[in-house]
Amino acid sequence: MLLRARGLSLTPQRRAILRHLSARGGHWTAAEVLTSLTGEFALASRATVYSTLSLLRELGVLADVPAPGPGGEARYDVNPEPHQHFVCRRCGLLEDVPLAWFPVVIPSGVTPGFAVDQFRIVAEGLCGGCGADRSD
Repeated sequence: MLLRARGLSLTPQRRAILRHLSARGGHWTAAEVLTSLTGEFALASRATVYSTLSLLRELGVLADVPAPGPGGEARYDVNPEPHQHFVCRRCGLLEDVPLAWFPVVIPSGVTPGFAVDQFRIVAEGLCGGCGADRSD
């Protein structure tokens, strides 16, 4: 495993967080992971959850998703493969969408000294459930 390869231990707390994320998939805030784990594994502290999610992001196991809107809480994506996102502006549903939705070629030489290695695109609109009830 990546943790052991880096000389880090797979603590029971880290194991519980990894098991939780791999079993459920999706996009989680640190607070949501903590709340979900509280019933399963009471020893997971807030600091442990935040530091473990940050470590898993650094190791490439998780990807971070830019927080939608001002003041939004960052989310961690269980799918670290390149993809984009759709967020419903009414209910906040966050879904993965394939790269083919937004065919983008990374330009070269945009600004001297800048090196673009990825784009993050978030499509916003109404999901199927909210779009069916268009009352705004």
